[in-house]
Amino acid sequence: MKKRCSNKGFSLVELIIVIAIMAILIGVMAPQLIKYIEKAKVANDTQILDTLHSAITYALMDPEVQTADDKSKDWIADFTNGDDGYGGVNRINFGTGYVTGDWLTCKFVDEVTENMGFNPWTTPIAEWGFESTPDPTFGFLAPIAVPNDSGTAFMIYLQHSDRTGHKEGETYTGGYAGVEDTKVIYVK
Repeated sequence: MKKRCSNKGFSLVELIIVIAIMAILIGVMAPQLIKYIEKAKVANDTQILDTLHSAITYALMDPEVQTADDKSKDWIADFTNGDDGYGGVNRINFGTGYVTGDWLTCKFVDEVTENMGFNPWTTPIAEWGFESTPDPTFGFLAPIAVPNDSGTAFMIYLQHSDRTGHKEGETYTGGYAGVEDTKVIYVK
């Protein structure tokens, strides 16, 4: 007896139906996927700022930094008083070119660099790994530290960022308390 093979494969109509169903599913799921990707980018940028905030906090509390006989005491004063040493009030910029000379060779910067894995004052902003900003190559896409009114805490926020994930690139120049009302990515 001969066995007949009745398996002919898929018909063209069946293949077209499957492809149409897949196209509909992709069309429905793509906006959600894009939203989750943007949320992941904002979370990454927030994590970078949180790491910087923690590194600075640890350096400010380190007894060796507090007693160092170098520019570390000036750094501590800048973070508690909000003077950046360049005439700016309540702003301390990070990124290439903002800090030079003996400001970079002190115990405070060494401690922050050790905790961050790179020196935030000499590493170009484009190399920090920010993902949610419109153009991470802008030199002024820098986190800025702003001490609060009591001078005991500070926040770090990312200029031209949008924590809602819409890439609207909001700029913030206000104080410690007003950042919650903005869209910028920040850490307190």
